[in-house]
Amino acid sequence: MNRRNFIQTIVATAALPPAAQANLNVVEGMDSPPPRQPIQPWYQKAGFGLFLHWGPSSVGQIEISWGMYEDSGKPNPYWPVEKYDALADKFDPQNYDPDRWMEAAARAGFKYSVLTTRHHDGYALWPSDFGEFSTKQKLHGRDLVQPYVDACRKHGLKVGFYYSPNDWHYNPPGWPNRSFPRRDGEMHHSHPQRQGLPKWVDMPLSEMQKYFDQFYVYVKAQVGELLTRYGAIDLFWWDGYDWPEGIDIHGEDMERYVRQLQPNIVENDRYFIWGPNKPFGDYNTDFESKNPSKQPAGAWEQCEPICGGWSYHGENVACKPVSHIIERLVRNRAWGGNYLPDFGPWPDGTMSPSYYAICDEMAGWMKHSGVSVFDVVAGPYPERSDAPVTVKGNEWYVHFLSRQQQTATLTGVHTPKSAKVLRTGQAVDWKEEGDRVVLTLPAGVSTDLDEVVEVTW
Repeated sequence: MNRRNFIQTIVATAALPPAAQANLNVVEGMDSPPPRQPIQPWYQKAGFGLFLHWGPSSVGQIEISWGMYEDSGKPNPYWPVEKYDALADKFDPQNYDPDRWMEAAARAGFKYSVLTTRHHDGYALWPSDFGEFSTKQKLHGRDLVQPYVDACRKHGLKVGFYYSPNDWHYNPPGWPNRSFPRRDGEMHHSHPQRQGLPKWVDMPLSEMQKYFDQFYVYVKAQVGELLTRYGAIDLFWWDGYDWPEGIDIHGEDMERYVRQLQPNIVENDRYFIWGPNKPFGDYNTDFESKNPSKQPAGAWEQCEPICGGWSYHGENVACKPVSHIIERLVRNRAWGGNYLPDFGPWPDGTMSPSYYAICDEMAGWMKHSGVSVFDVVAGPYPERSDAPVTVKGNEWYVHFLSRQQQTATLTGVHTPKSAKVLRTGQAVDWKEEGDRVVLTLPAGVSTDLDEVVEVTW
């Protein structure tokens, strides 16, 4: 964005509602960070969200944003970056049907959804008045966010937006980050420092801050659009800044702005410069595509791609089976966490048959066992159970994740009132050994999916 476009961006703030115009620029002189509020109760009760990565990259069946780099798979037919950008001219989802997406998602048990409104490549799925790379320029002003919001609400899913404050399309003269794909011809690598190449120009931090502050006005303005155009938004999923330590990213200012526009919103913890310090947000996202080694403190969420990558990679890629999705969901719920599996819509706006097959199989399991993962709290696993346990009131839900596990031992407990298999209603036998209760599944009852025993005390 050059100076002329930057001035146009500032002028365009008049298009925002008054609430979003207020404090659009950085609020200086804050004496204290914004007060923390308890996370909205719905989030930890819901437990299961649908992540959706979508945009022009789906046309090339290449990873969203990371496909801008030469080393994003070899050979990369969409490098140099101008070839990746040109995918936006072919992105025209004439069969876009989020209503069908969300109908299937609701049957499968998803309680909230998160759509990538703008990923690192900078392409905004709504007609933004800020920046130069959105459906306003490339899709005749068509808004792809509103139908998604409407479909979520129609089918009872909480509405979530992913928004990357990084924008690899943004490149004014003098831009200090040399690793942005368009910044320097030698920067073919998504992580140039691994090649021994400098990521940043040799510039004093104070000068670099001026570039960030210009960029921040643009980011904040787009956030204002997202949080004022679509009614109440339930969740905002940030994805971090790629700037040097020491840059002031105006986190307190942004936190106040978001809460001002959407007082009841849930935010993740990624409004930060990538690193260990996460001063903002309501829940922990440290476990992307990996499992925690012990129960995390507080609210947390695990996200991971299900079919080949975050975005659409073609129909020949293998998807993780439903048994994997249920196992991850159950293990996370047994430790008080949420699970956010990801799918990539096709470039025409439809979802793959694999997505619908997974949703159908999930729906079958949810009919009998969904009660064991929603509106529950973490159980005493593994300290007092050798199988994952979720708890609701006087019920413990004991999860037999493997056909090979036919018994589960609970310790530090008294005599149960009853125990039954949720799927079949069959009674489950147990024996008591001091303060231990050993549950045994009925012969031949277990399946390839999680078999849940409800124990009532």
